[in-house]
Amino acid sequence: MRNLGPACERDLNAAGIHTAEDLKALGAEQAFLAMLQARKREGRSAKSCNAAYLYALYGAIHDINWLTIPETEKQRFKEWTAEIRESGQFH
Repeated sequence: MRNLGPACERDLNAAGIHTAEDLKALGAEQAFLAMLQARKREGRSAKSCNAAYLYALYGAIHDINWLTIPETEKQRFKEWTAEIRESGQFH
């Protein structure tokens, strides 16, 4: 899928997301949380908790380049990931 490189694919697979249909069914936010939870289970850092991953997931789901995601959506993703970081659930 567009925007998804090997690192993102590895994280998606670790979260049990193996197909485009799996990703689309979950949506970007839920897939992102599943990826962070998988990283935590594996003892890997979840410091990749940033909006760039969400941009990639959203772009993949909608088959658009992440650079063309509307600014309002990017801002929402930035605020949401900041909240997640501040919650301390993913270190």
